[in-house]
Amino acid sequence: MRKIAGLVLLISIMSSCNLNGSSDKYFIEGTIKNHPAKSVTLEKLGLQKITLVDSSKVDDKGFFKMTGVTETGFYRVKLDDKTFCLFLLAPSKYKFDIDGQHPEAFTVNGPPESDEFQRAFKAIGDAQRDYSSWNMAYRMYTQKGASQDTLAIVAQNLEAAGAKLQSILIDSAKTAKNPLIAMFYITNAQVDKFPKENEAVIQRMEKEIPNSSYTKDFRGLFTQYQQQAKMQNQPKPAAADISIGKPAPDIEMQNPDGKTIKLSSLKGKVVLLDFWASWCGPCRMEMPNVVAAYNKYKSKGFTVYSVSLDKDAESWKKAIAGLGMVWENHVSDLKWWQSPVVPLYGIQGIPAAFLLDRNGIIVASNLRGEALDQKLAEILK
Repeated sequence: MRKIAGLVLLISIMSSCNLNGSSDKYFIEGTIKNHPAKSVTLEKLGLQKITLVDSSKVDDKGFFKMTGVTETGFYRVKLDDKTFCLFLLAPSKYKFDIDGQHPEAFTVNGPPESDEFQRAFKAIGDAQRDYSSWNMAYRMYTQKGASQDTLAIVAQNLEAAGAKLQSILIDSAKTAKNPLIAMFYITNAQVDKFPKENEAVIQRMEKEIPNSSYTKDFRGLFTQYQQQAKMQNQPKPAAADISIGKPAPDIEMQNPDGKTIKLSSLKGKVVLLDFWASWCGPCRMEMPNVVAAYNKYKSKGFTVYSVSLDKDAESWKKAIAGLGMVWENHVSDLKWWQSPVVPLYGIQGIPAAFLLDRNGIIVASNLRGEALDQKLAEILK
């Protein structure tokens, strides 16, 4: 599934000057309980990078506050690498209540648009989890040799879940009152299936909020997609068999220091073969989950083999450091979508990932977040 970006975030209607990217004041205060954080940070989530905007100390009662100037857009209040609260930020006053034991259930009181964001975030998140759950169920029943009747029922539910998710994304992109809300929806859909809808949203943004950084970044990413699509229409070598139960085709590339690392050299460990790039918004959003999984299971024989589709070495290196990707196995040929691994593994979009057992056999693919954690817990128990 190729997406332009995967920011699971939303923005709402503000005055035209603020939406166009000019600055105005915001004020954030909040309380934290059940978490040892001594400070919090405010980060802007762009389509291509994450930027530190502000920070605050947390007092003995768990209180913090931040105020400043910034662009209207997508942000998160971050307690640590695993705990953060996603929200829209516009010139207004916000009040957070965060429980470190249940950070996903944080509350934020702000302008009316803030509530709209939380509703949309939940609707898309629920639909994505439902689709992922049925997708995993179908794979599980297929591997176990379930009856055709059982598979038909699961497939029907999977199709319905996919249709519901697609309807939420595409219909909402067309009806959203605000162009950034439209962007939020459409960038969570498959761009190769909906290029016209992507172009329509971009044109709307260029008309209504031409000075927003999101407008410029979205146009740039969509142009990249169009170039990639044109190249992918050219004849390609046949892909390897990368189905579940098959050996992972070997990869031999260099790390940032010029050392060659083979994927096959990691046999004996459970390996997440992760295709990503520094310019890939969805990859950057998913990376905290990969980092958390690595830190949790590395002592049990788990590691990550990260293959970057970057074409700029410095951007690649900075992203590795900035995203906390502390494992050693980082490789790239810096050939972007022209890399031979793209057709070899049939990569249609990133992030793309394959989980390999200790013998280098593919046991799962494209696991995200909790699904990856659950599978690792099962394998490494």
